[in-house]
Amino acid sequence: MSSVAPTAQRVNLVQLQDGIPMYLWRRSISFLTIREQAVSVRGMSRFFRECSDAYMKNFWSEPILRLPQDASSPARAMEMCQYLMEQEGYVEGTIVVVALGRGVHKVIGSWKSPFSGRTYQQMLSIPCDNLSFVGKGEGETTVHGGLVAEDGRSLSIADLTVKNSCGPGLYAHEMGTKMDLHKVMIEECQYSGVNVGDGAEFVATDCQFRQNGGLGVLVSGSMTTARLTNCTFHHNKSDGVGANCGAVVDLMGEGTSMHGNKKHGLYALSHGSTINVYQPCVLNDMSHGNKGQNIVMGRGGIVQTKIIKDNKQ
Repeated sequence: MSSVAPTAQRVNLVQLQDGIPMYLWRRSISFLTIREQAVSVRGMSRFFRECSDAYMKNFWSEPILRLPQDASSPARAMEMCQYLMEQEGYVEGTIVVVALGRGVHKVIGSWKSPFSGRTYQQMLSIPCDNLSFVGKGEGETTVHGGLVAEDGRSLSIADLTVKNSCGPGLYAHEMGTKMDLHKVMIEECQYSGVNVGDGAEFVATDCQFRQNGGLGVLVSGSMTTARLTNCTFHHNKSDGVGANCGAVVDLMGEGTSMHGNKKHGLYALSHGSTINVYQPCVLNDMSHGNKGQNIVMGRGGIVQTKIIKDNKQ
């Protein structure tokens, strides 16, 4: 077998310590461990080991993957994140950031709902914990497709738009699962913009949920919680915000509003389902101009005003 090409041999390993070129990383190791390839390719072991060690040291000092420079799609970035978190040097709990550049990033793949058994196209379940998707701003960075957080994993998303013509925009379920949004727009999804259930925790701040085929946000199941601060829910084909089957939703901030929805603004359905509206929000002003009712309580569900000191931050 031939040895490393002369051009590759001349790569300055001092420069690699400042950031190994990602094309070299992808083409050289293709997600095999450095040592696996070193065993099979005699004479290359030292070069690849030094490349790998330099890359990993640099990466974990600032764990960021950039699209499209480092990966061709969100799915490819997830493969890379999963691989990197299995390598030496990873410290449990470290947040890996997937930085999305301006433009459209398409989700490839499918996801099967554990509840309905239905398979949704253009949906990606994140394969590892403590991931953060960060864009360049609403309208600047768009994800076409849906993202799923499950199995107790944590996902944060900031400064981008999510659209999914094949299903919900975001889905979070199972105890221990956490999803946190900041300045995210969820729009024009086939079903609800966000679906949270089965004990998951959902937090959104300064977000918009609009023109979705179902609700803006649906929260369901006992032990499932949502805290929505300065968010707007408008012109969805169903309700703005819904809580059912024992879920608890906290609405906070003067900027919170639900209006223009084709059904109801707020609904709490079934015993234990509660929507708490914290002052200075004014309940009757916050939900207005919806085609159905602005506030709906059914089968023991509650929508109530509370003072801010009662909220556990």
